[in-house]
Amino acid sequence: MSLRDYRGFSRDAKLVVAYSFFGWLGGNIAWFILPFYFKAMDMDFTEIGTLFSVSTIVQSLLLLVSGQISVRIGYKKTVLLALVFYLTARAIQIFYPVFWVLIMASVVLGIATALEWPALAALLSGETTDERRHYLFTLNSALGTAGAAVGMILGGALPRLFGGSAPYRYTLMFALLFLIIQICLIAFVSPVLGREEKRLRIRRNLLLKIAKFAFPGALIGLGAGVTIPYMGLWFNLRFGTSLESIGGLFAIQQIVMAFGMFLIPLIVDRIGSVRTVVGFNGSATALIVALPFAPGFLIAALIYIVRTILMNIVNPIWDAFALRFFTKEERATSIALRSFAWTSTFGIGQYLGGIIFDYSLTAPFLITGILYGLAVVAIWILFAEHEE
Repeated sequence: MSLRDYRGFSRDAKLVVAYSFFGWLGGNIAWFILPFYFKAMDMDFTEIGTLFSVSTIVQSLLLLVSGQISVRIGYKKTVLLALVFYLTARAIQIFYPVFWVLIMASVVLGIATALEWPALAALLSGETTDERRHYLFTLNSALGTAGAAVGMILGGALPRLFGGSAPYRYTLMFALLFLIIQICLIAFVSPVLGREEKRLRIRRNLLLKIAKFAFPGALIGLGAGVTIPYMGLWFNLRFGTSLESIGGLFAIQQIVMAFGMFLIPLIVDRIGSVRTVVGFNGSATALIVALPFAPGFLIAALIYIVRTILMNIVNPIWDAFALRFFTKEERATSIALRSFAWTSTFGIGQYLGGIIFDYSLTAPFLITGILYGLAVVAIWILFAEHEE
């Protein structure tokens, strides 16, 4: 295998990859700016955590059935429906920024996310073979990550450029443009499911397979929720870092990760998927524990960049590895239920993290490190025997 394996994918696969680029770009503008947008309304960490966790809890609940929904109505139609919900949620956040109304926006956002990811991943999976899936998923994630880097840069720079009395709101309005681009791209993608494949029976052995993958994902989701949504605010409060510097930091991390992703399948071809995931995630776990003890911004920034890259760069490899165990009609359901495990615990972590950060800027990182470590051990115990 070589870098030439990134060539020759279908037209529809390329459209989905382009969709991911613009989706991550616009989505990360919003993700970056929302904590500052809410903070500007005099919300504390607990209130911000509540808004985040409501979205995540709704997402997790819908993930219990979103796989079956996407199989019934088709993956493409499900993604288009999700985009309509995204537009609705962002419009509410922009034009009706009252706390109880923002709760409603969080609910709509959770619905959109639950519908989109399982259907999109299943749609992409149908465009390649088992042997090349980790290359296509890596290409999709790498270009999506590059889009995220651009989104981080814009998220940090646009508030200053817009100025005025509502710079964060104008930044969110700008992010809406990318949802329109996504709708145009996905409209040209062909469906991948035939009529017979739109019938899925949930059997015990299918649930057991999903549960094996879901368990370490749940531990990682809980650990991530405690710290990751608050990293921008943590850097600002801990070191007095400006918005532009934080946006630049996140962008550098995304750019390095985007380029690094192209090399990961080559490592997998040599040592296997499970060893790659365990090695990278294990190293990231040690760094998240060290992060709050960094003596200055530059060292903390370096630790954060390396930690995030090590933790996330292998995600497409893990997704591709997992999909080997499921048939075409099972994939959306398996992705949805695995996502449920991660998302539901992430939502709990978000809420707990908001409370804990109000009392300590160090303890959340230690909790995250413990949970990540348990997840790495679980991955090795459950899947080492399936190493290809």
